Amino acid sequence: RVLFRSPLLPRPLHPFPSLPPFSPPPCVAMAESEEPRDFSEIAADMPDDEEIVFTDAMRAEESAALSSLISDGSFLERCEKRCGADGVTLIRKVHSDMGSGENIGRIVEAVVGKYGAPHLRPTSIQERSQEDTACWSLLNLLRYAANEIPAASE
Repeated sequence: RVLFRSPLLPRPLHPFPSLPPFSPPPCVAMAESEEPRDFSEIAADMPDDEEIVFTDAMRAEESAALSSLISDGSFLERCEKRCGADGVTLIRKVHSDMGSGENIGRIVEAVVGKYGAPHLRPTSIQERSQEDTACWSLLNLLRYAANEIPAASE
Protein backbone atom coordinates (compact mmCIF):
# COMPACT_ATOMS: atom_id res chain seq x y z
CA ARG A 1 0.00 0.00 0.00
CA VAL A 2 1.44 3.35 -1.04
CA LEU A 3 0.67 6.21 1.34
CA PHE A 4 2.81 8.78 -0.39
CA ARG A 5 3.27 9.28 -4.09
CA SER A 6 5.94 11.53 -5.43
CA PRO A 7 4.58 14.29 -7.66
CA LEU A 8 7.52 13.64 -9.96
CA LEU A 9 6.34 10.15 -10.89
CA PRO A 10 3.97 9.97 -13.82
CA ARG A 11 0.38 9.14 -12.95
CA PRO A 12 -1.17 6.20 -14.75
CA LEU A 13 -3.49 7.18 -17.60
CA HIS A 14 -6.05 4.62 -16.58
CA PRO A 15 -6.73 3.25 -13.09
CA PHE A 16 -6.47 -0.27 -14.49
CA PRO A 17 -3.80 -0.04 -17.21
CA SER A 18 -4.48 -3.54 -18.45
CA LEU A 19 -8.04 -2.60 -19.47
CA PRO A 20 -8.75 -0.50 -22.56
CA PRO A 21 -10.37 2.91 -21.99
CA PHE A 22 -14.17 2.82 -21.83
CA SER A 23 -16.22 3.42 -24.92
CA PRO A 24 -19.96 2.82 -25.08
CA PRO A 25 -21.12 -0.11 -27.17
CA PRO A 26 -22.34 0.74 -30.67
CA CYS A 27 -25.99 0.27 -29.70
CA VAL A 28 -25.64 2.96 -27.01
CA ALA A 29 -23.33 5.36 -28.80
CA MET A 30 -25.17 8.08 -30.68
CA ALA A 31 -24.18 8.72 -34.27
CA GLU A 32 -22.35 12.00 -34.68
CA SER A 33 -25.01 13.37 -37.00
CA GLU A 34 -27.88 12.35 -34.69
CA GLU A 35 -29.35 15.11 -32.53
CA PRO A 36 -30.48 14.36 -28.97
CA ARG A 37 -34.23 13.70 -28.88
CA ASP A 38 -36.64 15.36 -26.48
CA PHE A 39 -39.16 13.38 -24.46
CA SER A 40 -42.09 14.05 -26.81
CA GLU A 41 -40.21 12.30 -29.63
CA ILE A 42 -39.31 9.38 -27.38
CA ALA A 43 -42.89 9.09 -26.10
CA ALA A 44 -44.20 9.07 -29.67
CA ASP A 45 -42.09 5.96 -30.32
CA MET A 46 -43.42 4.13 -27.24
CA PRO A 47 -46.23 1.61 -27.65
CA ASP A 48 -49.69 2.90 -26.81
CA ASP A 49 -51.38 1.66 -23.66
CA GLU A 50 -54.44 -0.48 -24.18
CA GLU A 51 -57.59 1.57 -23.85
CA ILE A 52 -59.94 0.40 -21.12
CA VAL A 53 -63.41 -0.23 -22.46
CA PHE A 54 -66.01 0.20 -19.74
CA THR A 55 -69.13 -1.96 -19.60
CA ASP A 56 -72.30 -1.12 -17.69
CA ALA A 57 -71.21 -3.59 -14.99
CA MET A 58 -67.80 -1.86 -14.68
CA ARG A 59 -69.46 1.55 -14.40
CA ALA A 60 -71.69 0.22 -11.62
CA GLU A 61 -68.70 -1.36 -9.87
CA GLU A 62 -66.69 1.90 -10.06
CA SER A 63 -69.66 3.87 -8.74
CA ALA A 64 -70.11 1.46 -5.81
CA ALA A 65 -66.39 1.55 -5.02
CA LEU A 66 -66.37 5.37 -5.01
CA SER A 67 -69.43 5.51 -2.76
CA SER A 68 -67.78 2.99 -0.43
CA LEU A 69 -64.61 5.10 -0.22
CA ILE A 70 -66.59 8.28 0.46
CA SER A 71 -68.60 6.60 3.22
CA ASP A 72 -65.49 5.13 4.92
CA GLY A 73 -64.92 7.57 7.79
CA SER A 74 -61.52 6.21 8.83
CA PHE A 75 -60.26 6.40 5.23
CA LEU A 76 -61.41 10.02 4.84
CA GLU A 77 -59.88 10.84 8.23
CA ARG A 78 -56.51 9.58 6.96
CA CYS A 79 -57.05 11.53 3.74
CA GLU A 80 -57.64 14.68 5.74
CA LYS A 81 -54.22 14.22 7.37
CA ARG A 82 -52.57 13.73 3.97
CA CYS A 83 -54.54 16.07 1.70
CA GLY A 84 -55.85 18.59 4.21
CA ALA A 85 -59.38 19.54 5.23
CA ASP A 86 -59.90 21.47 1.98
CA GLY A 87 -59.03 18.36 -0.02
CA VAL A 88 -61.59 16.22 1.80
CA THR A 89 -64.20 18.99 1.47
CA LEU A 90 -63.57 19.00 -2.28
CA ILE A 91 -63.83 15.18 -2.40
CA ARG A 92 -67.23 15.26 -0.68
CA LYS A 93 -68.56 18.18 -2.72
CA VAL A 94 -67.59 16.79 -6.11
CA HIS A 95 -68.93 13.35 -5.20
CA SER A 96 -72.29 14.86 -4.27
CA ASP A 97 -72.28 16.93 -7.49
CA MET A 98 -71.67 13.80 -9.59
CA GLY A 99 -75.21 12.55 -9.01
CA SER A 100 -76.43 8.98 -9.31
CA GLY A 101 -74.57 5.69 -9.79
CA GLU A 102 -74.82 5.55 -13.57
CA ASN A 103 -73.64 9.13 -13.94
CA ILE A 104 -70.72 8.49 -11.54
CA GLY A 105 -69.64 5.50 -13.63
CA ARG A 106 -69.70 7.59 -16.82
CA ILE A 107 -67.67 10.37 -15.22
CA VAL A 108 -65.06 7.88 -13.96
CA GLU A 109 -64.92 6.36 -17.45
CA ALA A 110 -64.39 9.83 -18.97
CA VAL A 111 -61.57 10.68 -16.54
CA VAL A 112 -59.77 7.35 -16.92
CA GLY A 113 -60.06 7.50 -20.72
CA LYS A 114 -59.12 11.15 -21.09
CA TYR A 115 -56.03 10.99 -18.89
CA GLY A 116 -55.05 7.36 -19.54
CA ALA A 117 -55.16 6.84 -15.78
CA PRO A 118 -56.36 3.39 -14.74
CA HIS A 119 -54.82 4.02 -11.31
CA LEU A 120 -57.60 6.58 -10.73
CA ARG A 121 -60.35 3.97 -11.02
CA PRO A 122 -62.15 3.82 -7.65
CA THR A 123 -61.75 0.03 -7.59
CA SER A 124 -57.98 0.50 -7.90
CA ILE A 125 -57.98 3.18 -5.21
CA GLN A 126 -60.04 0.93 -2.95
CA GLU A 127 -57.53 -1.93 -3.37
CA ARG A 128 -54.74 0.31 -2.13
CA SER A 129 -56.79 2.25 0.41
CA GLN A 130 -54.23 1.44 3.14
CA GLU A 131 -51.46 3.21 1.19
CA ASP A 132 -50.78 6.95 1.42
CA THR A 133 -51.12 7.33 -2.35
CA ALA A 134 -54.78 6.27 -2.32
CA CYS A 135 -55.90 9.59 -0.82
CA TRP A 136 -54.07 11.59 -3.46
CA SER A 137 -55.47 9.38 -6.21
CA LEU A 138 -59.01 9.93 -4.92
CA LEU A 139 -58.47 13.68 -4.68
CA ASN A 140 -57.06 13.83 -8.21
CA LEU A 141 -59.85 11.64 -9.60
CA LEU A 142 -62.44 14.02 -8.19
CA ARG A 143 -60.54 17.13 -9.30
CA TYR A 144 -60.59 15.78 -12.85
CA ALA A 145 -64.19 14.62 -12.42
CA ALA A 146 -65.28 18.15 -11.54
CA ASN A 147 -64.44 19.14 -15.14
CA GLU A 148 -66.41 16.20 -16.57
CA ILE A 149 -69.67 16.68 -14.63
CA PRO A 150 -71.48 18.89 -17.19
CA ALA A 151 -70.42 16.63 -20.10
CA ALA A 152 -71.59 13.41 -18.42
CA SER A 153 -75.07 14.70 -17.65
CA GLU A 154 -75.79 15.69 -21.26
